[in-house]
Amino acid sequence: MLFFKPVLSQVSSNDPNVTTLQLSHKKLTDKLLVQLSDALQTNSTINEIWLTNNYISESGAGYFANALENNTTVTEVYLGGNKIGTKGALSVANLLQRNRVIREVGLEDNDICDGGAKALAEALVGNDTLQTLKLNGNKINSEETLKSIKEILQKNRDAARKKLPPSHQGTAISKPPKKSSSSRKSRSRSDKDRSKSGSGGEKERDRDRERRSRISSSQSKSTTAAEAASSLATASAATSDAAGSSSPGAQPTTSPSTSGFKKFTNFLSGNSSNKDVAKKDSLKNHDYEKVGAFV
Repeated sequence: MLFFKPVLSQVSSNDPNVTTLQLSHKKLTDKLLVQLSDALQTNSTINEIWLTNNYISESGAGYFANALENNTTVTEVYLGGNKIGTKGALSVANLLQRNRVIREVGLEDNDICDGGAKALAEALVGNDTLQTLKLNGNKINSEETLKSIKEILQKNRDAARKKLPPSHQGTAISKPPKKSSSSRKSRSRSDKDRSKSGSGGEKERDRDRERRSRISSSQSKSTTAAEAASSLATASAATSDAAGSSSPGAQPTTSPSTSGFKKFTNFLSGNSSNKDVAKKDSLKNHDYEKVGAFV
């Protein structure tokens, strides 16, 4: 056991850097535990001792428990996975009657029977410090004894919580609440709604772009028609001016050009004669695209 000597030296010398003894799964025997117990009687730095899954019997557990009776620093002791039996549980019960510092003890899988459990329950009646006692994996059949132990431990936890400052009450041993399945479903539905609204918004934007495109196309056609009409009116006016300059004294109102322009104006306004209507129909058939559109 080469690992054990350095550990024993640190415990004996009160090494301030060593606050936890992790000796689980080390094949620790009763003989080595006796040496460790002797060193612990003068130690004031160790807070936790882990001795799970070793070769500790009822005699080793008894010597170890006796060494911790007057200890004021060790608050957690774990002896699970050994063979301390009911007699070992009686030794731990005696420890809990005298020690007022230890808060957690692990005794699971140790062949403890109802007698050992009953002794532990009786020891806890006068103990207001222990908050956790692990006994699963043993041979305890008395539900009444287990219920009594559970109630005492709960009372001790409640008392310990009340001693905390107001800002820390409820946080010492409580755990954050789990999210309910209903909240997860609600969040899932919200995600789906956002997805649907996103796709609907995209369709609305597409329809908006299509409307703007139709409006722009209609405005473009109207502008083309107006420009064509303006160009034709300007050409008619120019022809009228040329006719007036070549025939001095002629009356502009009776000139063929002016008459033609009036007819074109009547044609646009819908006040044309039957002959003009025929021409209008002819123009619709042949010059529709040149003018633009009469809409």
